[in-house]
Amino acid sequence: MEIVEAVDTFIATLPDIPRWVEVRGMLLSGRADAYGIELDPVPTGIIFQPDTELAAIVGRPRVDLIRDIAEQADEILVAPEDVDWVTPALPNWIAESATLHLLKDPRLLPEPVSASVRLLNPNEIQTVSDLPPMLREELEIESRAGTPIAAMWDAECPVAFCYAGAVTETLWDVAIDTLSSHRRKGYASQCFYYLARHMAQKGKHPVWGAVKSNLASAQLATKLGFVAVDSLFVYSRDAA
Repeated sequence: MEIVEAVDTFIATLPDIPRWVEVRGMLLSGRADAYGIELDPVPTGIIFQPDTELAAIVGRPRVDLIRDIAEQADEILVAPEDVDWVTPALPNWIAESATLHLLKDPRLLPEPVSASVRLLNPNEIQTVSDLPPMLREELEIESRAGTPIAAMWDAECPVAFCYAGAVTETLWDVAIDTLSSHRRKGYASQCFYYLARHMAQKGKHPVWGAVKSNLASAQLATKLGFVAVDSLFVYSRDAA
């Protein structure tokens, strides 16, 4: 079987559910590479997206392959049942559980109440001053990839952002951030509502992932009407 056929079959074997939104989204976008793909007895492989340095492990691929991809990745996603296989392969990484949420009733999405929220134009990020470097890089990568980014403006500057970190046939992964000086003002909610309605017109429903240490993210998800449906583990490098 050719590699393209194998990847297409691999995608088809993974259901379009929150657990696989990142894996399927990376592959469907064409921005990721697949390694060690096996289909029998169960789907197995590693997906790596170079521009975001995000990897996802499906099943239990070879340990040497996990370590090779880890040399390039900044974060690695792993299903709970495979943590005991992956952890020994990544001795200098820290694993944290993340809860995956789905919007309880997408039909009840409210209209944004502010006219100051809209989609950013392509390359507009480059003209915005005072963005934290990591956020700027993240937004520039997504802007170049054609990802729709909703922004809330305060005066002449955008201060909150929401974009689809991954998109599948029916789902999209919510990525959201607000400048520290403008938090707790409802700006993030306005960005989410705007983008969620935009994506709903395309038949896409939002998935919200929140790591255990980010209580504020989980609380915002609940406030916006999300309910917990599944979990993943997020591996990141040990900063020590």
